[in-house]
Amino acid sequence: MARLELPSDIARRLAPLMLRHTQRLAGEVEEEARRRAPAAKTWHAQEDGRARPSHQAADGQTVPAPLPFSVGDTTLSGPRDPDGPVEETAGCRCSVTEDPEAVAVTISAGKAAIDGTRTRAEVVCDFPRAAEAEFAHGDGTHFMSGAASQVAARHR
Repeated sequence: MARLELPSDIARRLAPLMLRHTQRLAGEVEEEARRRAPAAKTWHAQEDGRARPSHQAADGQTVPAPLPFSVGDTTLSGPRDPDGPVEETAGCRCSVTEDPEAVAVTISAGKAAIDGTRTRAEVVCDFPRAAEAEFAHGDGTHFMSGAASQVAARHR
């Protein structure tokens, strides 16, 4: 019976061969995460001097669409939020715009690297409150972890 003996440093020697594969997988995760990313929404206060100070302070605030805005001492899903306190919603004339690509364009795959005997690459989302959009509210959108799971399932 033949016995195969592998060099003790086989993992370290094979790691460079896996770099291209790791980079390709990171690119696939980036693409899938961008496809799954939520839109962003931006609060716009009326600029006529009559808007509430808390609404003026929220002007320009941009968040992932599933998340609420921070307005004064509360959170609102948007202007005139029916679940918001009357002192923040009654007579509100503010508006919201959505940008379907704002979160997606901040997702990027880093360069694959060798880390000891392993290869690794990071896919990051550099949008304010992205982690909160991923996990904190309800079931979350899971656009990043869902992308990684989807790509992993395709390669099983």
